[in-house]
Amino acid sequence: MWEKVVERIVSFIRDYVKSSDARGVVVGISGGVDSATTAFLCVRALGNERVLGLIMPEKGVTREEDVEDALEVCKILGIKYKYVEINPMVEAFLNNLEDGTDIAKANVRPRIRMIINYFYANSLNYLVAGTGNKSELMTGYFCYDERTRVLTTEGLKTYKELKPGDIVFSLNPNTGKVEEVPVKAVYTFNYDGEMISIKGKRTDLLVTPNHRMLVVNRSGKLVFTQAVEFLKKRHGIPIPTPWDGYTNSDYIELSKFVDQSCLYHNANVLPERMPTDAFFYLMGLYIGDGTCTTYEVEAMRKTTLSHSEFLNFRDECGRFVSPDKYRCKKSVRYKAHSVYFSIPKGDKARESLINTLETLDIRYRAYRHFVRINSKALYDIFKQCGTNAKNKRIPRWVLEYPADKLFWLYKGLMDSDCWYYRNYQTISRQLALDMVELCAKLGMHATISVREPRIAEYNGKIVRSQESYLITVANRIRTTSIYPERVSKVYYRGVVWCPDVPPYHNLLVERNGKFTFCGNTKYGDGGVDFLPIGDLYKTEVWELARFLGVPKRIVKKTPSAGLWIGQTDEGEMGITYVKLDTILKALERGYKPEEIPKKFDVSEDDVKRVLEMVEKSRHKREMPPIVGVRDLIQ
Repeated sequence: MWEKVVERIVSFIRDYVKSSDARGVVVGISGGVDSATTAFLCVRALGNERVLGLIMPEKGVTREEDVEDALEVCKILGIKYKYVEINPMVEAFLNNLEDGTDIAKANVRPRIRMIINYFYANSLNYLVAGTGNKSELMTGYFCYDERTRVLTTEGLKTYKELKPGDIVFSLNPNTGKVEEVPVKAVYTFNYDGEMISIKGKRTDLLVTPNHRMLVVNRSGKLVFTQAVEFLKKRHGIPIPTPWDGYTNSDYIELSKFVDQSCLYHNANVLPERMPTDAFFYLMGLYIGDGTCTTYEVEAMRKTTLSHSEFLNFRDECGRFVSPDKYRCKKSVRYKAHSVYFSIPKGDKARESLINTLETLDIRYRAYRHFVRINSKALYDIFKQCGTNAKNKRIPRWVLEYPADKLFWLYKGLMDSDCWYYRNYQTISRQLALDMVELCAKLGMHATISVREPRIAEYNGKIVRSQESYLITVANRIRTTSIYPERVSKVYYRGVVWCPDVPPYHNLLVERNGKFTFCGNTKYGDGGVDFLPIGDLYKTEVWELARFLGVPKRIVKKTPSAGLWIGQTDEGEMGITYVKLDTILKALERGYKPEEIPKKFDVSEDDVKRVLEMVEKSRHKREMPPIVGVRDLIQ
């Protein structure tokens, strides 16, 4: 078994370093079994010349035997190493800050070591190999339930569908504005225990108690707090301020989207560019009430000239004429391109439509129930928005414009299909999601509710409506308040998942049609680039270390993070790693908490303690990539 585990991890390290275009890896070597095992694996994967060991003791805190063992590991592996005492850095850091708690002071040490790791890694174009194991990582996550989805530029995605590289929407905490950022990684875990249910008029979340919630503090700044804090007092969840966009122009260059000759098609001569505000308003009306079609037309052809040649023959009045030698009277069939706006006389949007068309100098024909435009150029552009109610959408290039331009698109949409105050109704699922994105970029908040198909009788016939989506918009609020009475603890058993979304560590998530900007997992205490042994429990790391030939003294050593003098991992946790791993493995295999004491050599208090550790993490962690080996161990 361990041969296959080593083979997979070694292959992962090689591939990850190669794909990152890095020259090697840095490993912080503490003298403990985790860092020693990680170093052994990295040397197997890359050779000793591409691995740098960093020994970073704190004099007076780090045990002498740990320093000796770290040096011994470097000697056995034949790797270069740097010896850096962190005392001056710790003292300089703490001397320049106000008094903090003991745990806050203790956690300065791993953060400083992280900085040193990355100093050398960045200098050498190396990656930082983390040394965390699954026993540690499983007690430090905050996650969403499996019904929570993420809004991406490709629509809503579940944790199974979301993948690295997908573009999601994140709030910049400094500006409060939406930015489009890529997902770095997605991690899933089996979970059995308490979750925090947060329900409000515009919010529906089910998260682990230590989940990082993005909130607005009393000073109006965006900060993170744990979900369990929502049980104690009111919190405000932020709504974005209008975004800046990526494309900003007062004019739409039509020639960028269609063949320039299309601008003169069907004698409906269009300018090469149009004012963005008016054009987006027209597009909003089209998305709500428009369609475009093509059809065959038979007519007498008056000339043998091509279309482009025909445009060169004009009289002094600008009318098209052609010499007799080019004249003909032949019946031809051609394809006509028309755009229709189903806005009848008397509709509130009819007058606005006519005024906009005349402002843009677009020729049209107005009828009792609709307005028609013959233009291949407009047909080609508006076709991107869909041709029927079911497939309507907002093109991605449009959503790149800043809020002051997108407002006119929003106004056109609401003038066309606004239903009772600020509700917008559509049968297009994609358009409903586009509306949520549009509102977020405009500094508004939108929720979606599904209206089931209805059956009615009309003139003796049974009429069945389609499923529709009602988008409710709130546009005059800066936060949405959550009160403790709307928050509760619930039991949950199933999958929880964590997205990694740097640099702001939050994203727009959805649950039951309600959208919220919420935090994601953040590994702030010891950032690394990848975790070779992250899928191994501590007891499994001991076994792997023996297999690799790690010195017995290191394997048998009492585990300690060296946070303070005499600190041990098991002493701080109040439970041995053997019992911790037994409980974590049982939970992973689907056992209920109450079943575990009956089947394994652990007590009810042990199980309760582990569940609390899993639910309430002291550290906010961002999960680095992990090589999976669970299938080889179970």
